[in-house]
Amino acid sequence: MIDRPKFKEIAYEMGHTTIPKKYDICQFKMDGIWGCLTIKDGQVTIYSRTNTIKYEEPFPDPNVDIVLLGEYMKGSHWGHKMKIDGRFYAFDCVELHGFDVSQTAYKDRFNTCKQELEYIMMHIDWIEPMEVYDVDVWRELWHHYVDGEGFEGLVFKDSNSTYNEKGAWARMKNVVEIDYICVGFRPADKGTKYEGQVGAVIGTLIDKDVLVTCSGLSEDMRTAFTKYPERYIGQVFKAKGNNWYPTGALRHPMFRHWRDDKYPEECTYEQIPESIRCI
Repeated sequence: MIDRPKFKEIAYEMGHTTIPKKYDICQFKMDGIWGCLTIKDGQVTIYSRTNTIKYEEPFPDPNVDIVLLGEYMKGSHWGHKMKIDGRFYAFDCVELHGFDVSQTAYKDRFNTCKQELEYIMMHIDWIEPMEVYDVDVWRELWHHYVDGEGFEGLVFKDSNSTYNEKGAWARMKNVVEIDYICVGFRPADKGTKYEGQVGAVIGTLIDKDVLVTCSGLSEDMRTAFTKYPERYIGQVFKAKGNNWYPTGALRHPMFRHWRDDKYPEECTYEQIPESIRCI
């Protein structure tokens, strides 16, 4: 299993956002999951961050041996709306013919990724390389794709960095999001039609004493959480809000979905941008 690098979080502030100089390229952040795609011994397999197999199919050439990282558009409402559900957008190559190439510069790894995909795409029609743009055009990309088409945001990268190098990648999202650990549920308000059921999910961070109450549940969610709360407590979920608070909470937090591709140990205070954290 290949661990995902830790992202530096950049808060988007209209007209005031500054991208650190070390980041010279950027790519799209789409509403998919982090995926590790391997092709080996005539088999294509996509794993999530928790090493769960998300997809498998045979590959006609048993000599292809590669490990690619990318964004897998599986189970995404936005991806379905954009008609890209099931596609894999590769943005890195960390292993080739059994050799670890993760310690080479990102620009070289991405070039390898594109070159290898020229052949792979002749046999798989749901994979393609993620586009790379010069950082100077990030505002135009944000305006057209993030504001205009609902992309999640942008990922900024140092093209000379090795994989897992500290601070090599940063991300900036349009909607403020964070992953919490579920520690329980709040009952629905008395007198409402949901009285007697779950009204909200309560989350926390593993390294910060904070409790966040997240609303926005569907009727199916309320029913499931009320009937089987033990199935969800301790699991990771994604929440969205209008802004971050220095406490680790969100303003107007809303439950989005469960994350079976993330461990509770990853729900840290580092998800809050440095400029917002408590000193």
